[in-house]
Amino acid sequence: MSNQHITDFLNYYIKLPNPQYAVLLKGKWGSGKTHFIDEYKKQLDEKQKYIYVSLYGVKNYDEIETKFLQSSNPEIFNEKSIFVGKLADAFINNKIKSSLGIIKKSLSSLNAKGNILIFDDLERCSIDKVDLLGYINNFVEHQSYKVILIANEEELEKTEKYTQIKEKLIGKTFEFISDANLAYDSFLLELKNTNRVKEKILQKYKNIIVKIFEKSETKNLRFLRQGLFDFERFYDSIFDNKHNNDDFLNDFISVFFSSFFEYKSDNKIYDILNIDKIREKYKLKDNYKILDISIWKDVFENSFIDVEKIKNKINESKYFNLDIDNKEIFELANIYDIKSEEEFSLLINNVYTKFNNLKYDKINQIEFVVSIFLFLSENKIYEKDENEIKNIIKQYFDKKNFSNDEIYESNYYSYEHRSYLSYVYFESKKLKEILKYIEVLKLETIKDILKNSLNNYQKEFSEILEIFKMINRFNQYSILNHINIDDFVEYLINLNDLQRFEFKDFFNERYTNLSNMDLEKEVLFLNNLINKLEDEVSNKGKLTEYKFNRVLLEPLRECITKIKKNQFFLES
Repeated sequence: MSNQHITDFLNYYIKLPNPQYAVLLKGKWGSGKTHFIDEYKKQLDEKQKYIYVSLYGVKNYDEIETKFLQSSNPEIFNEKSIFVGKLADAFINNKIKSSLGIIKKSLSSLNAKGNILIFDDLERCSIDKVDLLGYINNFVEHQSYKVILIANEEELEKTEKYTQIKEKLIGKTFEFISDANLAYDSFLLELKNTNRVKEKILQKYKNIIVKIFEKSETKNLRFLRQGLFDFERFYDSIFDNKHNNDDFLNDFISVFFSSFFEYKSDNKIYDILNIDKIREKYKLKDNYKILDISIWKDVFENSFIDVEKIKNKINESKYFNLDIDNKEIFELANIYDIKSEEEFSLLINNVYTKFNNLKYDKINQIEFVVSIFLFLSENKIYEKDENEIKNIIKQYFDKKNFSNDEIYESNYYSYEHRSYLSYVYFESKKLKEILKYIEVLKLETIKDILKNSLNNYQKEFSEILEIFKMINRFNQYSILNHINIDDFVEYLINLNDLQRFEFKDFFNERYTNLSNMDLEKEVLFLNNLINKLEDEVSNKGKLTEYKFNRVLLEPLRECITKIKKNQFFLES
């Protein structure tokens, strides 16, 4: 909605010889009031003198009069000359100061003559609001000035007696209506536009972004401006020619700006970036999820863009990696595009045959396929027994064909909103149970991997330490008791002091915030390790014995105490 009616009235108002009232332009913070008045001032420049004063943070009337001088004669009364004047003021006696104050007040009033007075940010002034409005009323009632006031009236209404003085001072009030279309074009002019994001993206997809902004109901144009600036930064960091895919850009822009506006409105990142909530409110597509919530949290809350991680996620999404070899999965997932029962039967049998023959090779690919089976079964479209499905999943893990990285990473995904190539899993009552079962299989696999890696001391120290640190990510299991004590002791003896400190940190972290009784089995390992180390260092000299005690032996004894204490509390 345009605000032309406000411009038309202001043009009428400034021509009145002596209106005897002020005009109030009201609107919420960020609604674009200041932007509107800045545009109106450009029109006034051609035909009418004005003095514009922002009252933001102003503490006294002297500051207002200084702003009068600055606005009317900026070449004389600028920040530099005022600063010098303040320095000189320190060396002038009180009588002269008083005279200068009168002169300054006279100059400010003289310079104000013939000007329209525009007072912005009325509610953000530190002067008592009733006194301030009385001060402004003096210009209107006794000196015949035309005054335009700009404020968030909701804040002013919190002031006692505001309504009473408003009736005396303000003759016309207009509520400013945010014009996202006009503001959008203005904001684009401010962009750096390094990679021509304005031409390539933001102009082309303007209607989508403005529509999303309007659906957000924030009515805060500052959010729109900040969203455009944040998107430009994101685009410059991540996108290249490969990503000029209309389907991708349409979906990505939709989820970026809808998530951004929701986050800015409520500032509860994990709640707001709930893809189901966003999808429902903004009527987005049902079958995509481009980036994880943790990534959006980094982008919006921490202003951190993990370029490599985000690029990988985008490039692995359905827009750029359609998994052509298994396209039948996506054809089945788009159930509303299936034209006949025969086509459905062919697709479901094809997918199940490949699933049953262990042809799928990614954990989340298997999970997604299983989610389809469970959804169809729950809705009595295609019956499949969950125990049969579990048995087949177990066979996949028995083959041990998954990469370590895939197992480690997928273990940390939440049950909600998982996806395969941006296709969100189909929901059903049994899905969570199956996903938990897969987590158990993954943890068992991790346990075997770590057990097999623990006793290989031929690698670089950093690699070996990384293996041990990985153990602490999975402390559901007592894995250390599978270590060959003699080999491990020999390895520790040959390390330098700094490296042994790293192992001290490993043990301290492992037995902090204990919550799993399975770790009790490691007490035997720790006792054996302490005994073996004591035997090895007892004949190596007093200094070596002292350092081993401080760096490893004492911390290991403390670890045993922590475990036993934890056991006592759990049993009692």
